[in-house]
Amino acid sequence: MKSNNGTWRFKRSLAAVAVSAILGLPGAVYAADTSNILGSVKGLNSSQSYSVKVKDPKTGFSREVALDNAGNFRVSQLPIGEYQIEVTANGKVVAQDKVRLSLGSNSVASFALNRPNDGTEVIEVTGARIRAVDVTSVDSGLVVGEMEFDKMPVARNITAVSLLAPGVVLGDSKFGASGGIGFASFGGSSISENACYINGLEVTNTRQGLGCGSVPFEFYKEFQVKTGGYSAMYGRSTGGVLNAVTKSGSNEWEFAFTANTQPSSLRAEGKKSYGTGSRLGQVFRDTTDDEFSESDLTLSASGPLIEDKLFIYAIVNPRDRKSEWSDTSGRVPYDADNRWRTLESSGSDNLFWGSKIDWDIIEGHRLSFFAYSDRTDSQETRYARNANTGVIGAKQGDFVNERGGEAASLSYVGSITDDFTVNLMYGKIKTQYGTTPTVTDCPFVTDGRQVSNPISGCGAGGTLGDDYDDNKQTRADFEWAAGDLYGTHLLKFGYDKQDRQSRKTTAPVGGHSFTYSTKLAGDTIQGNNGQLWANTTGKPVDLVEDRIFVGGGSFGSELTAWYVEDQYQPTEQLTLNIGVRQDHFVNTGATGVDFVDLKTDVAPRLGFSYDPTGAGESKIFGTWGRYYLPVPNNTNYRAASGVDDTTTYYYFTGFDPKTGAPTGATPVNGTVGNSQVVNSTSTAMPSVALFQAQEAEPFYKEEWVLGYETQLTDDYSASVRGTYRFVGAALDDFCGPVANQHFCTLVNPGKPGSWYSDADDDNVPDAGSLKTYTAADMALPEADNDYVSLQSQLAYRSEALRWDFIYTWSRSTGNFEGAVKSDINQADAGITQDFDFPALMDGADGYQANDRRHVFKFFGSYDVTDKLTLGMNSTLSSGRPLSMFGQGYPSSDPKLYGSYGDTFYLVTGCTDTNGNGKCDPAERIFSKTPRGSAGRTPWNFNVDVSATYDFTVSGVDLRASVNVYNILNIQEVTSSNEHYEARRSAGTFNPWYNAAYTWQTPRYVRVGIEGRF
Repeated sequence: MKSNNGTWRFKRSLAAVAVSAILGLPGAVYAADTSNILGSVKGLNSSQSYSVKVKDPKTGFSREVALDNAGNFRVSQLPIGEYQIEVTANGKVVAQDKVRLSLGSNSVASFALNRPNDGTEVIEVTGARIRAVDVTSVDSGLVVGEMEFDKMPVARNITAVSLLAPGVVLGDSKFGASGGIGFASFGGSSISENACYINGLEVTNTRQGLGCGSVPFEFYKEFQVKTGGYSAMYGRSTGGVLNAVTKSGSNEWEFAFTANTQPSSLRAEGKKSYGTGSRLGQVFRDTTDDEFSESDLTLSASGPLIEDKLFIYAIVNPRDRKSEWSDTSGRVPYDADNRWRTLESSGSDNLFWGSKIDWDIIEGHRLSFFAYSDRTDSQETRYARNANTGVIGAKQGDFVNERGGEAASLSYVGSITDDFTVNLMYGKIKTQYGTTPTVTDCPFVTDGRQVSNPISGCGAGGTLGDDYDDNKQTRADFEWAAGDLYGTHLLKFGYDKQDRQSRKTTAPVGGHSFTYSTKLAGDTIQGNNGQLWANTTGKPVDLVEDRIFVGGGSFGSELTAWYVEDQYQPTEQLTLNIGVRQDHFVNTGATGVDFVDLKTDVAPRLGFSYDPTGAGESKIFGTWGRYYLPVPNNTNYRAASGVDDTTTYYYFTGFDPKTGAPTGATPVNGTVGNSQVVNSTSTAMPSVALFQAQEAEPFYKEEWVLGYETQLTDDYSASVRGTYRFVGAALDDFCGPVANQHFCTLVNPGKPGSWYSDADDDNVPDAGSLKTYTAADMALPEADNDYVSLQSQLAYRSEALRWDFIYTWSRSTGNFEGAVKSDINQADAGITQDFDFPALMDGADGYQANDRRHVFKFFGSYDVTDKLTLGMNSTLSSGRPLSMFGQGYPSSDPKLYGSYGDTFYLVTGCTDTNGNGKCDPAERIFSKTPRGSAGRTPWNFNVDVSATYDFTVSGVDLRASVNVYNILNIQEVTSSNEHYEARRSAGTFNPWYNAAYTWQTPRYVRVGIEGRF
């Protein structure tokens, strides 16, 4: 449909591009913060010379290219924004239109020139047909710009934006911080397998892979969420990719302010959960008194430092946050609440600043500098608290929490010719993780016994030491268009390197961490080589365990990669993406010795897109790719930083009333050495030959996607997509007897592995000691993780109304989740307890914690008037699977079961074969309870609503907004205690079993005002 109304046509074009972007990500554009405009011009006159010029009217940035012999054109590596396209013939404009260019998208514009029949030189300026569907795209996901998220009630963090995409679900809520939303799971992957970029700089948490920093929404211009099938330029992710671009300056000076407040007084009350059996009626978790308030002010200025040449966007964001909540001081999360925590930050201690400077050197060449600081120093105070009465007791201690850091990058994009473009970037980011107590001479004390007056210490515990990461990044990307647009090739290739350095040293405050517990008759403690101790007294016995975790240093990893990708269009209707990528991961311990060295296979990234009608209104597309994940720096710390980690068990006769330390302590087996579990020693500093199996492959997943997308009418579009992902090779630490004695060995579970031994403990491989161990020798099953989904989406776009409806059916199964282990809340990325011992994997095959069988999403906005807009964002999802964890195993063979770990076996009976009237460990009867076989949490339904109103006061454009999250205040359980047996007490029922850990976030309100002038 055509119109002579240019404004109407422009708005419809923008709507079409937005529909295309949100349904399926377009072609593999190599630069993380730029996009392409391509198209064709028909009706050319051979006697005239034609060219195409694109221009950003806000900045004056422009590029001009010539048409090829077939009338096709491509303008590569353009900053996102709105562009004017002009086709000129002998210097005169003969066609023009406007397009909106979104992240990663190819905007396709086709012009048909009107040539008079009488041979005169009269020129009629025509518009373009903007394709509603980018038929060159093969990857999956969505793009959300500031025009979209400003009109919807999306929580102000990048996880909330990700959750709008099909196939993305909220990860286990136990990983989320107080007042936060948590982290996203893409396509069944664990929450620590994603990559995050801002203006091309990777800002992922390199220690554990959890999180992407805390940049305020006002700094963002657009988000791109890649859920699958992404380009070979993207790596180091087996989940999803979150790509964002910040705002930039233009030729007009603009000043803005935004003030938001989220008061605790408008937050609904939370929930409580209770124990059973011996804890009947006692509180396990209590969120009824939790409070979270937040206020922030954002000030920004943008404009030209030199008109048409040099632009700046600068922002400052002082934030005031306060959290108060109840939690546990126990060493494991399934201890009951027993303390109260407050966390506050404001003023200069929580001041975000950021800036983007762009210099258009000459036409087609831009240099950009980007920097920000999200450093936050918050004050934390901990108190004792009686969860049953809600009474807050004595102050335990104060802490200073250092989070966030600084980031900066310098990038250059240049068009060397019309066909060859270069993109170079260098950047670095520093991140702090420190938590420093103000009381440094009191040990950490926890009392898990059922006593009326539990033992407490003189402080809140904690650790002392440095804790930060430094990540330096370099990348070079190139694009070469060889020949005509159709029937030839668009070749992309590049190289990137990251130098991820970390420093973490730790020592327990007061030198010790004491945990008091009661061991019932028949309870056992597992040692390094089988059973360490058993309660054979026939009655309960009180013990204290003393854990000393000390050591650390500087360690790091070097990650390099190259890729080549060819976007080949043999016909105008068919696009083939043929790409490969190879990564190299090297991890170094505290002594500077490499202990992991892994080179991936050349990984395929293949895709196709076919336009069945040739009209640019539909496409059939598919992808096949292999994606690798590096070993996170958390593994360096746990395995190769010189950490002593020992736990010694004692009888005791009393305790120091001031410090809580035990008195009259006697090792349970007579000597400290015989009563101790050694998890690691500072003298054990492995090398590659000792720590890594020689045959080991990096962790990788393969993914297959097949989909169809179509523009049904001017307003409606739809898509359907099927996805299958599976783990090709897992990489985890194995700690059985055949592994090296002082540290575990990195293996591909279920596959043979060869490594050296070190009998004299000098960290040097013993000559001639290389030995190959079969899967049977290790007794490990092969790693298994499969995800299959079917996604359908219907979108509507008109001038006033915009909405999307998405339904995803999926199934996630296997014997391990991935880099983290949600069902036991273990965030040790890369070295969870999975595959440490065979017993831990017996029964592990089942539905994964991120399995959400049915997920419905509906979101959008409606312009009631030119000034008033209403928005909604809603999700209905089925519950997550639940398991029943035990603390024992039918066999005491140390080859099968080590000194720790949650098993899928429960003690369900006893045979008193020796007639002593007791249930000795050898007489227990075990039953297997496979993962995910204990039911599911309830369905979760959440509705968020918003309203914005635009008005003007004294020439200042203002916008007032109110957002209500979970307006129905539905608070169903999102995670619960899955430990059926008490900690390290096989056969003893855990009275906190099935009690809720977390619920849906209670209803809360955010109110804001924004002004621009």
